[in-house]
Amino acid sequence: MKPSPRWLILLSLALAACDLAAPALPTLVPTLSPAPATPTAMRSPTSPAPVEPSATPPPSETPPTPAAAQFIAYVRDRQLLVTDVTGGRAGGTTQYTLAGVDDQVLSLTWSPSGEFIAFVSLASGEPRLFVVYAVGAGTPVDLGPGLGPAWSPDSTRLVFERDGNLWLTPIDAPAPAQLTFQIDWAWGQAAFTPDGSAVIVAENARANLGASGNTFFTLKRLALDGSGALTPLPGSPELAGVRLPMNLRFAPDGRKLAFSTSYHYNACGAPGAHYIGDANGNNLSELVSPSLAALADPQNEVFLSAYDLAWSPASDAILAAGYVRNCKDFSGDIVGGPQLSILGLDGTERLIVPGAFSAPSYDRTGNWFAAVRYPGLQSPDGNVQIYSAQTGELVLDLGPGNSPQLQP
Repeated sequence: MKPSPRWLILLSLALAACDLAAPALPTLVPTLSPAPATPTAMRSPTSPAPVEPSATPPPSETPPTPAAAQFIAYVRDRQLLVTDVTGGRAGGTTQYTLAGVDDQVLSLTWSPSGEFIAFVSLASGEPRLFVVYAVGAGTPVDLGPGLGPAWSPDSTRLVFERDGNLWLTPIDAPAPAQLTFQIDWAWGQAAFTPDGSAVIVAENARANLGASGNTFFTLKRLALDGSGALTPLPGSPELAGVRLPMNLRFAPDGRKLAFSTSYHYNACGAPGAHYIGDANGNNLSELVSPSLAALADPQNEVFLSAYDLAWSPASDAILAAGYVRNCKDFSGDIVGGPQLSILGLDGTERLIVPGAFSAPSYDRTGNWFAAVRYPGLQSPDGNVQIYSAQTGELVLDLGPGNSPQLQP
């Protein structure tokens, strides 16, 4: 059976709104072995009058300084919202999308500068990529078909997937250029190298993917010169029997990379793990929650499921979501977690927050983290919440939503 297109997989995850028990989610991994579209009209929360769109801040706008304000972006009712959460209080909220034009938001990602948001919309029936200045009166600019955007470190370019290949565009004067020229190919989430000179990605031919996405991959470096050259990272081992990682991220200091992957075992479970390695792919190893690992027993089909993650601003820990499920005789019982853990790179578990979480992110100081919290693993709807990264206490509940990301 031919695997579903990546955007359909992402859409199913968004519509399920974190049915964390579903086997399609990342969850103990086998051993290591052409021209831009015309921008849309501007929308303002205070005035519907259309004006000339722009992805850059209007000259009259004075954006808040990073020290003065903290924003969070998220999706509610398929619309992109940004709320001021400075001081742990909910301030003003701006909706940047318009129903039927650029809503039906599937995913979003802040630029490293904390000024722009790239997001994928299904309003037209296909994934389209937009970028918007999101700390003022910005207007979404349509970059054309695309999904899986990743920002360059200087916040001036985006790499994304289109028509089964990777493309690159600047955002000040969008001009998408094709980087790869594969046929019937599957891609994991791409990430720029810390110096912005190349992109790191996992990939494989769709013919090598099983019906549930199980395959093999090596992390590779993609040149940005349009040659399509993909070179395996010198220290990266091959991982076999697993899915392509959809959350590859470099640490803020650029010295490490992290991702999670999983494999389809049966209808009960999709065991998975978080991986940490050097930026060149060396020393790749699992980083496991000690409290969950103590409850897992793979030989008896009691599996650890590890999925979403986020780097701490200090690059010394990750936020890691996971749980342990008993799949012996398809019982499906949860015997550990679900929980969100702060895992130090030294293997220590600094904090455990019980609950079913997805889409974690840190604020720029490392004092807070945000995530969607669900009433249970099978719950289709959750709330966007902010927590103390020191105590795990709830700081702010913004109500229903998904895909939250604190402004870097």
